Amino acid sequence: MQKKVVPIYQIPDFDSSSVDPNEFYYSRLDKHLQKHKFIQNPHKHDFYIVLLFTEGTGTHTIDFQTHAVDPGTLFFLVPGQVHSWDLSKDANGYILFFSSAFYTSVFTVERFNKFSFFHSNLSTPIAHLQKDELIEFTSYFKKINSEVNHPQLETHHLLKNYIDILLTLALRAYLIQYPVLLKQKATYSSFKKLEHLISNHFTLHREASFYAEGMNMSLKQLNTVTKKAVGKTVSQLIFDRIILEAKRLLVHSDISISEISFRLKFDDPSYFSRLFKKKTSFPPEEFRLKNQHMNADHSHN
Repeated sequence: MQKKVVPIYQIPDFDSSSVDPNEFYYSRLDKHLQKHKFIQNPHKHDFYIVLLFTEGTGTHTIDFQTHAVDPGTLFFLVPGQVHSWDLSKDANGYILFFSSAFYTSVFTVERFNKFSFFHSNLSTPIAHLQKDELIEFTSYFKKINSEVNHPQLETHHLLKNYIDILLTLALRAYLIQYPVLLKQKATYSSFKKLEHLISNHFTLHREASFYAEGMNMSLKQLNTVTKKAVGKTVSQLIFDRIILEAKRLLVHSDISISEISFRLKFDDPSYFSRLFKKKTSFPPEEFRLKNQHMNADHSHN
């Protein structure tokens, strides 16, 4: 019997007739929910998401952290995250997907790395817009809507600029709410690069020295950066990433605990179980049972 695993959706899975179906997608939230029923099951995605709620209430869970939803709530998601929500029937807003390639074809990677809300370890992925901020945000989503529905000369270029404006406005609102992050700005670029390295290599490389070499730093220098940013060593961040992936597989798939341990490159499933319990206070079986409700009756994306 085929095992259930977490699907990874790509932008073309949502709208093959978009102005750039491989790299960009935009929709009003109500239409998105009605059109894409397949997102009601747990899944990951390989793109960035900006999601603004303008109406309704509810909750939005991102990698086991649950946040309240109300008008003016803005969410930021990065590739690989698993998320779900429980929304009131009148919930509406705007949802935007884009690839990093779409943005960096015009703007630099360094600029993209300044948007601290996309740093999953550094930041809370949520901002609350004031009334005037919400009006301004909505005006740019309406401009995107107009370009998507009536493409003209340089539509792609305008869309990339509108995304940059939205992200910049979001950063202003975000840093007002989290002023402590202003002091960490110097570490953003390095930390983002490290997160990317860990995400790509955490199953095969658990030695901190591998990442120090990849960052062209000594291990002492890199630990200084990570401790300053999030109060953790490189090794702690590597194991945090392993445990997060284990949680995703336990809750959002039905593969066995032994299979999960081998998938995460543990030779001994009992060692994996002991490590998981040490990091989460729950054995894998208990964590799976405790969180099974997250699979039921939720919409995603």
